[in-house]
Amino acid sequence: MEIFSFPAVYDTAFQFRIEEKVVDFIEWCVTTYADIPVRSVIDIACGTGHYTREFARRKYVTYGLDINHETCQYAQWKASAEGLNMTILCDDMANFSLPVRCELAVNFFDSLTYLVDRRAFMAHFNTLSQALTPGGLYIIELGVIDHFENHNVEEVWTEVRRDFAVTTTYLRDAWVNSDDSTFMEQCSFRATCREHVAFFQVKFLKSALYFEQLDRMIRQAGVFEPLAYYDDFEPETLLKDDDLPWRLIAVLKRIED
Repeated sequence: MEIFSFPAVYDTAFQFRIEEKVVDFIEWCVTTYADIPVRSVIDIACGTGHYTREFARRKYVTYGLDINHETCQYAQWKASAEGLNMTILCDDMANFSLPVRCELAVNFFDSLTYLVDRRAFMAHFNTLSQALTPGGLYIIELGVIDHFENHNVEEVWTEVRRDFAVTTTYLRDAWVNSDDSTFMEQCSFRATCREHVAFFQVKFLKSALYFEQLDRMIRQAGVFEPLAYYDDFEPETLLKDDDLPWRLIAVLKRIED
């Protein structure tokens, strides 16, 4: 696998996120909120499979879904290299199908807000409802703009994997387009391996959502019931009514047919 491919750079840049801790919290949510046994999971917008692989390590029947073909290939390669049994599907999160229904779905890294059309949000919820067993959970990590001072963010960090290093500059624009409620997010990556250097830059248009807008869209879709909202992947971070969040962990339940 080419070390300077974009998926390899991206995978290294975000390796600091501790997958064991996050999946521990997901399993706590399952114990707390699920009324059915959970043996299978689909990781929506799974990217390079950072969290997908952790579910496979824990012996769930595991699916990953991503729209980028090169990223899907990389995620499958990483799983195979580790001897993990999981299936990566290359498809659109607003229009996909699974061979069997799962009891759990997850969506990390604020990926849901890549859907910039409200109709696409509704299509996603309805499509996913067909892929989940009634009573199953959908757990989403995403950013909201209620705490607007936190929205104008620029961060720089470096991650190292053996002799491969990636320096990432992340910028989230404070300006929100009032016509369509979108904003621009961009990342630049400087990757080095011994004497070799490569640069990558990506820009994405994303949805700018207030917490109440998100909650309203979920309820309007009519296929998921919001059970709880957290501020982090920790049980004690349950949001209070007067909190102004900048990130949410939403726990939803698939409504019975």
